[in-house]
Amino acid sequence: MKFSRHFQRLIGSTALALFLSGFSVSAAVLPAGFTETQFGGTLSGAPTAMAFAPDGRLFICLQGGQLRIIKNGSLLPDPFVSLTVDSSGERGLLGVTFDPNFASNQFVYVYHTVPGGPAHNRISRFTANGDVAAGGPTVILDLDNLSGATNHNGGAIHFGPDGRLYVGVGENANAANAQTLSNRLGKLLRINADGSIPADNPFFGTATGANRAIWALGLRNPYTFAFQPGTGRMFINDVGESTFEEINDGIAGSNYGWSICEGACSPPNANLRDPLFQYGHGTGNTTGCAIVGGAFYSPAVNQFPASYTGKYFFADLCSGWIRVMDPSNNTASAFATGLSTPVDLQIGPDGSLYYLIRGNGGQVLKVTATASQALNISSRSQVAGGESAMIGGFIIGGSAQKRIIIRALGPSLQQFNVPNPLADPVLELHGSTGSIITSNDNWRDTQETEIMSTGLAPQNNLESAIVATLPPGAYTSVVRGNNAATGIGLVEIYDLDSGAGSKLANISTRSFVQTDNNRLIGGFILGGNNGAAKVIVRAIGPSLAQSGIGNALADPTLEVRDSNAALIGANNNWQDDPAQAGQIFASGLAPTNPLESALSVSLFPGAYTAIVGGTNGGTGIGLVEIYNIP
Repeated sequence: MKFSRHFQRLIGSTALALFLSGFSVSAAVLPAGFTETQFGGTLSGAPTAMAFAPDGRLFICLQGGQLRIIKNGSLLPDPFVSLTVDSSGERGLLGVTFDPNFASNQFVYVYHTVPGGPAHNRISRFTANGDVAAGGPTVILDLDNLSGATNHNGGAIHFGPDGRLYVGVGENANAANAQTLSNRLGKLLRINADGSIPADNPFFGTATGANRAIWALGLRNPYTFAFQPGTGRMFINDVGESTFEEINDGIAGSNYGWSICEGACSPPNANLRDPLFQYGHGTGNTTGCAIVGGAFYSPAVNQFPASYTGKYFFADLCSGWIRVMDPSNNTASAFATGLSTPVDLQIGPDGSLYYLIRGNGGQVLKVTATASQALNISSRSQVAGGESAMIGGFIIGGSAQKRIIIRALGPSLQQFNVPNPLADPVLELHGSTGSIITSNDNWRDTQETEIMSTGLAPQNNLESAIVATLPPGAYTSVVRGNNAATGIGLVEIYDLDSGAGSKLANISTRSFVQTDNNRLIGGFILGGNNGAAKVIVRAIGPSLAQSGIGNALADPTLEVRDSNAALIGANNNWQDDPAQAGQIFASGLAPTNPLESALSVSLFPGAYTAIVGGTNGGTGIGLVEIYNIP
């Protein structure tokens, strides 16, 4: 990382002691709406780096040579591999990454310091057999011999979007190394997975031998760097000496200026690339001593609020904070303080932010935004008699009672140009045993004052509403037409106490599915918190026959749209997309018939609509279900 003798004279041995041992503090201070929990057990060692495998396991490097795994939230008792390393100073096991074809070849790459006279850093490859290394090591790259200085080793390794392996190498506490093409110290390297050198490297024609692996130079100690998923943009974190810490734009052939400049050059130097962002040295919430960890918030599954998408998280070892940079304007803002010697950051496959600390015995902490919950759920469909009545089911999850209002609307739908609205809906609320709890025909008949106080009174006196306080459990609302009338109706359920220790966890509506405006439409609103919510939406048809339902919808289709009617996802048969099918199966909510439809989506707070139709205009009784997954 850093800690030259000059720097140690400036701040004593504090920073070096932090890196070598860590210290204990209380939990981090996070923004409102975020929480953190320890992920896996205490590492009982000095961690240096971590990376998520494509299968979701988290691999963690310990400086002493052990590569540990957290699997399904638990720290496995045995290491993946234990290497013999030189762990003096900042040496040791410093980086880990996975082959782009990991699913088929199971290759794991590590950056570590090989003992000897002199010592040197190496990239080795192992083959995973489950949770242990079965094949290897295969030496991929041996770097230049090190001097007696034990700092500035770099160690970050990542495969880029081009399938090449990128390697951050420190200048071994010798600033002159960073500005020469005659060695690989103080550089960002680019090699093939087997250690050979791509012929399109920027210095392939000017450097010689192994030095043709150089991709960028002028770096002091690029301890961490990151690629942005989707765009492939690279940010390089370079640890400064006594003035500035840097975030650099990773561009082939660049010279980042060390040791000619630290931070932006003054006066400007056209031959050198200035950092996108820099911060000064000190002890505070915007200053520090060593930049560590870098992670773009561009996950496949969003968990944080939308305002974080595309932003870049970074941390400081000494000041113990995490800040977030906006690449659109290269400014940074606060995120977390009070971390116990952070060394790495990663965005997990679940969209949470994970940070690695050396304090408290070595730990991984998981930061999540408090997930939004269903505040309102509604369904619109054709209401007829018998089995074609509109039946809405919902589940209250949690431990506390939930106060809700249920509305059955018909006449007021006419103002929204809904054809043939149900003239006089009747509403019933049933418990899990099927027994009726209460019913209503016209909302002013029984609970007028209570309904008015919610601010959700129906607009038409012929419409129905029920206010109820219910314990956790499963419930059913049934909407029929008075005197067996038919027409399009709407049933809605609103959460009147989103702060209670319970939530609307599931809604389902069964009705006769027709075409065009008479398809089954399920609406829901997510809110109450700032985080994205994981939702499973299902469209069920054929399997209803097992419950004695006649005329079941033979082949349902499903769409999910946002409040602007933009399509978020669509599905015909739930197994069509293997990735989606895997998520749906893992949730325990896979439909029982392959012709039925389902979508797994991560949704920000807002209003959404699920639309169920029939393939090729098919009609029949269908069921739409919306599950709010913890």
